[in-house]
Amino acid sequence: MDVETLNISSANQSSTKVPEVPLTRLDTLWMQVGGTLCNLSCTHCFISCGPKNLSHPMMTLAQVRTYLEESGRLGVKDYYLTGGEVFLNPEIFEIYEAILEYGPCNNLTNGTLITREKAGRLREIQSRAKHGLHFRISMESHDEEANDKIRGKNSYRLALKGVRNLAEAGFSPILTVTRSWDEDKDAEMEKLLLDLLRQNNVTQPRVKILPGFLIGRLSETERPYNKDERVTEKCFEDYPITNLQCSSSRMATAKGVYVCPILVEENMGRMGDSIEETLRPYPLAHSACYTCRVSGMTCKS
Repeated sequence: MDVETLNISSANQSSTKVPEVPLTRLDTLWMQVGGTLCNLSCTHCFISCGPKNLSHPMMTLAQVRTYLEESGRLGVKDYYLTGGEVFLNPEIFEIYEAILEYGPCNNLTNGTLITREKAGRLREIQSRAKHGLHFRISMESHDEEANDKIRGKNSYRLALKGVRNLAEAGFSPILTVTRSWDEDKDAEMEKLLLDLLRQNNVTQPRVKILPGFLIGRLSETERPYNKDERVTEKCFEDYPITNLQCSSSRMATAKGVYVCPILVEENMGRMGDSIEETLRPYPLAHSACYTCRVSGMTCKS
């Protein structure tokens, strides 16, 4: 996978000051409820999640409630859950009910653990909630062989079964795919992926294409960032720095609060124990910030 390139790095290294992104508002709180434990070991995972990665514990319902109470005071508008795999958390349904008391909840999952029974329980939770419950299913391709080469044997079939179960329960999951093709093929790939969703009974098919981040497992299977792949102040002369997601969101984990979902395995990403401690500018010193800048990406749906 190739990180998109833009002529904003090596030619501008004379500008050595690290730019800082201000927190203009706190709209979104991410929560890593699945920790770093996952039933898959995808070759591009930027935090190297897998069956043996316990570097971030799963969040407990009590921890989630503590962050929810703080987020309510701070005016957070929506919530995103990720991992690891969220459906490995034994308290996940109670966590959903707690979050939906505060705002809409978006979930990032590989979909392979969503049985018909679980989808039915999710529907029951949604029927009682005043806010929306939404799902993003991670896959890599419309083609089974290409998908399973990255995500592991049978992951394609199990993910699509999860998609169908959610659709049967009245949800329209978004398909999230990390780009493994040339960017000029995005429209073609999006059409194929939308067709795949329609074939699996999704009534409102949507696709989100993400760039690869050259950290975690992808830095081993592809390459790490080069030294000149860093943002500088010059990078933001014609691009508002507040376009970046870190100007309006933070990431809560069992080990504290981080700037974003991408940097939870990086010490420099941790900003404090509470959300309130992180309400300050963040220096964009990590190369992953370069990918966010050149791709204009956001982890949000």
